[in-house]
Amino acid sequence: MSTAPATRGDRLGPDFHRFWGAGAFTNLADGMLAVALPLIAVTLTQDPLLIAGLTAVRFLPWLLLAPLSGVLIDRVHRMRAMVVSNSLAALVMVGLVLTLVTGHLSLWALYAAMFAVICCETVTDPASRIAVVQLVPARLLDRANSRVEGARLVAQDCLGRPVAGFLFAAGAAAPLAGIAGSYALCVLLLCAVPLVWRRPVPEDGPEVEPAGSEGFWRSTGEGFRQVFTDRVLRGNMLCNAGMMVGGNMSGAVLVLYAQNGLGVSTALFGVFSASMAIGGICGALAAGAIITRIGRRATVLGGYLVMSVGLTSVALVADPYSAFAFLTVAGFCMVASNIAAGPYYQVVVPDAVRGRVSGVTRMVGWGATPIGALAGGLLGRIDLVLPFFVGGAIAIVTTVLAWRVITETARRTDRALADAAESEALPTGAG
Repeated sequence: MSTAPATRGDRLGPDFHRFWGAGAFTNLADGMLAVALPLIAVTLTQDPLLIAGLTAVRFLPWLLLAPLSGVLIDRVHRMRAMVVSNSLAALVMVGLVLTLVTGHLSLWALYAAMFAVICCETVTDPASRIAVVQLVPARLLDRANSRVEGARLVAQDCLGRPVAGFLFAAGAAAPLAGIAGSYALCVLLLCAVPLVWRRPVPEDGPEVEPAGSEGFWRSTGEGFRQVFTDRVLRGNMLCNAGMMVGGNMSGAVLVLYAQNGLGVSTALFGVFSASMAIGGICGALAAGAIITRIGRRATVLGGYLVMSVGLTSVALVADPYSAFAFLTVAGFCMVASNIAAGPYYQVVVPDAVRGRVSGVTRMVGWGATPIGALAGGLLGRIDLVLPFFVGGAIAIVTTVLAWRVITETARRTDRALADAAESEALPTGAG
């Protein structure tokens, strides 16, 4: 069973594009954050473990807060929650700028700012992915997800990372101010989406008790029950955890490996680190055609395996150009596979519990990232190539072990998308 394909005449609509633009500004800020804070940290210490600590702190909120954020997302208006979380992130970055210009900046201040901003992201990111379903019909969901993912890569990695590197050359305060401004622009665009000011129409689906109808902690427990009693959700969560641990072992020390092992200058590190985004943009553009041609299952499995090999291969070359190429391939495969897998949480998981399911899944999956980051830092103390070899091996083993779960996920997703497309095609009042 396959989803009815969208035609070229189908339009995503102005509301989606305002939402899309708001997300692009958030992603621009996230990309600048990912480069600016490590570059500032390198001026304070050369210890690989302390540098990797920023990556650990970047994902720690997902471990500590993601289930609670999921309950919040299921209780409140999701797009209004995005407005509040982006506003708070902007204020945190303003505070970090003031810390810098007053001469009180320290590594601990960078850790604190990273932690606070990502706490806001535990609300913004899942809420934005869920909200896409309220803005486009099911037949356009793969296209909308591709546009959102493509914008994320362009803004976060192709623009945000290089811009942060160039601005850092002019002064550490410049990229921090740019981050604050980008979050603020996101808020302005979100406020221009009419859905922010009205209550979204609930979806029809399986009966699931809404988060607001029970106690907070009981509601949190419902999210855990939904994930851990469902074999596919549980398997996807563990697969995501393994891929995040493997991928971030190398990502945590990339700034040091690029500078000390490949000879990439500080000013050009943002350009170098945009390699995965360049591949990812191509993956986002090609994802729909790839899914149609080879199927959702093959797209996810093949993408995970080739991505793992690409990350490992970075440690086998001695020049930045070859490393750039391998990272580009890895980015292509990562994004194409993520787009293929993403609709499961948008159309298969019941709407009333999507926030909680997303929160629990990310608590384990993304929350495991600090383990990979710190392990990468420890291995980097021995040799900076070790995190790439070990991380790649973990990602490959994870993919093989999750083979059956990925297959079932693809089957359920295709069936749900096809059913949703058939329902949308029925005339009003048709049974």
